[in-house]
Parts: sequence; structure tokens; C-alpha cells
Amino acid sequence: MVDWIGNTSVVFVMERSKYHRTMFFIAAIWNWALAISFLILPRIDIGFFSLAGDVPAPPTLLWFDSFMGLVFAFGIGFYLVSRSVEKNHGLIAMASFEKVWVFIIGLYYFLIAQASLTLLLVVSGDLIFGILFIEDLLAIRKTT
Repeated sequence: MVDWIGNTSVVFVMERSKYHRTMFFIAAIWNWALAISFLILPRIDIGFFSLAGDVPAPPTLLWFDSFMGLVFAFGIGFYLVSRSVEKNHGLIAMASFEKVWVFIIGLYYFLIAQASLTLLLVVSGDLIFGILFIEDLLAIRKTT
């Protein structure tokens, strides 16, 4: 590529289908890493993600463990999408909703001062993936 000044630069352009497969594979790894981390972390210090400071652990973490199981399952879904983006439009739509929803819930709890900035930063990763997934879905619909 040559710019208007005459300098030459190298531009790396990834094939769109490979980009989408890679994006969903990275999203799968993101979900698996978060699910495993968050299954272990609350047993270490549940107050780490609270603005309220040292918060006693709830009597049961069943609700949290169930949510992390779903996060892990979505990771499996993202992996399946990475194997065949064209055949999984329904999963992409559901993934887009899930990623944006997780961010909205995290933002809500941050705004009511029951979640830390650390948690907001983690769920911001989900928002980025959600936006990329929506862009992917729009691109697929445009080509069909």
C-alpha cells in the first residue's frame, strides 16, 4: 500500500470468514477462562468484586455456580460457531444478546454501587464481543 506521501506500508487483511471463526474461537476461550476463574475466585474472596468492602459469602453459591456453568456452556456454543459460522446464525443472535445483557447487568450493579470497577472492566469485554457479534450477524445477513 502506498500513501499520498509515497511511503510504502504493509497491510494485513484477514479473510472475513477466517476473522469471524477466529473471533468466536477467542470468545470461547474468554468464556471458559472467566467461568473457571469465577468458579474458583469467590471461594478465595467474594468481596473482591464488591464496592461494599468485605462482604460475607452468601449461604450458598448455587446461583453463581449455575451462572458460571451457563457461561462455560456459551463458550462451547462459541466454539461450535467458530467451526461453522455460516450454519449457526441462531447461535450468533443468541450470543449477541447474552454478551450485551451481561454488560448491562454488570453496569447496573456498578451504578447502584454493588459491583466494583474491576467487574465493570471484565463485563466490558463482553460488550466488545457483543458488538462484534452483532456486526458479524449484520454482515452475514447482508451477504444472504
